[in-house]
Amino acid sequence: MGSITIRNTIASDLPLLPALETAAYEPFRAIGMADFANRQPPTLEELAAYHDTGHAWVAAVSEDEADSGTPIAFVLVYVVNNDGLGWKSAFIHEISVSPEYARRGIGKTLIDHVASWAQQNGLRALDLATYVNVLWCKPYFERLGFRVVDEEELLMNEYSGVRRLIMCEWHDELLGRWRRVAMRKFL
Repeated sequence: MGSITIRNTIASDLPLLPALETAAYEPFRAIGMADFANRQPPTLEELAAYHDTGHAWVAAVSEDEADSGTPIAFVLVYVVNNDGLGWKSAFIHEISVSPEYARRGIGKTLIDHVASWAQQNGLRALDLATYVNVLWCKPYFERLGFRVVDEEELLMNEYSGVRRLIMCEWHDELLGRWRRVAMRKFL
């Protein structure tokens, strides 16, 4: 294996990311979530929106320094305004790692990179929504320092941005079929 670097996406990465996400979701089949595994990955237009705002990063493996590398994992983020508090957080909308590279710390490295970027840009927290009963979801993020935002906390102003996002997921025809929680990690 060559060296792995974290970098912003480049245009040539975008067509590779849907297949990477599809492969990363394959393990969901084994736990009765085949419909989730079958969902459509982000379109090129959706990926381009993250790319154009600078909110998409990949872990890429390359054999030499002149090569930008082939994506083996990616993370998509958007900035969330927490109404009334005067501060923002970074919402991790998607993080996917190729099964071939799973369990090597690449997801953690991507999240650490996003945390560093968020701090440099004056953001105060990382937010995400994940499945409660999937071993590689909620427990994984807890090990990385995220904590569950309970439903009472979601009513507080400091969680207004993540509240809007998790409620959309709770009401989503596919995502809402399995229990999801909001999580936050203060920076």
